[in-house]
Amino acid sequence: MQWVGTAELASAVSSAGGLGVLTALTQPTPEALTHEIARCRRMTDRPFGVNLTILPAIKPPPYAEVPRGDPREWRDDRRNSRNNRRILPRS
Repeated sequence: MQWVGTAELASAVSSAGGLGVLTALTQPTPEALTHEIARCRRMTDRPFGVNLTILPAIKPPPYAEVPRGDPREWRDDRRNSRNNRRILPRS
């Protein structure tokens, strides 16, 4: 969903009860992706995802340059079939 996986759509889907997803390839730089994630966080208090393409590319995206953030700011909120937990950033 390149070019439509923006903060507006992701936050609207998440706010409506779905899982909105930002598309990393839509952003031209790691800084722009960081800004888009921050915008989405301001637009919704619900969980959302970020789709990072890891397939081979002629010009690979510079994901290594994306700031990681402080892991202490993450809360345990990940769901999986084994223990029904979820991990998401703290609100």
